[in-house]
Amino acid sequence: MRHSVLLALTASAAVLAASPASAQQPPAAVPDKMPFDIPYGNSITADRAAEVVKAVVAEAKKSPRNWKLAISVVDTSGDLVYFYKMDGTQVASVTISQGKARTAARYRRPSQVFFNVMQTPAGAYVPSLDPALVASPGGVPLIEGGKVIGAVGCSGATGEQDGVACSAGASSVK
Repeated sequence: MRHSVLLALTASAAVLAASPASAQQPPAAVPDKMPFDIPYGNSITADRAAEVVKAVVAEAKKSPRNWKLAISVVDTSGDLVYFYKMDGTQVASVTISQGKARTAARYRRPSQVFFNVMQTPAGAYVPSLDPALVASPGGVPLIEGGKVIGAVGCSGATGEQDGVACSAGASSVK
């Protein structure tokens, strides 16, 4: 009996040692360039933020659209500079739009990036980065002269619609 158990254990160990699962995988290549390495510039002013909001509203009202959005523009720190709520916008969208804009400004990338990562099994860590992070489409950094000057966040429609409207606002900054 002992001999057959010992023989079975030896055979199992040999199979495990020969299996490809036990072989070490080579480490993933580490890129030399840091992604989203966009420097911060001077923060957007309230007057410029109002122009961004006008572009967002124009996009949201294009016929036959009737997207009702809360629109937040934040500075480089993610602090609110300008806010506009279209008539009929759902109440919850006020704070969501601010969170999307804050995420885009502080992380120097669209909030869509975090949404995309969370759709993968490896993206489970994203909520642990920052309790204020909003991983949803509709937050876009405002880039002027290659520098982040703030961000715009939209909420109230679908995530894709929020993203389209915010991108129109971001495109108005040169």
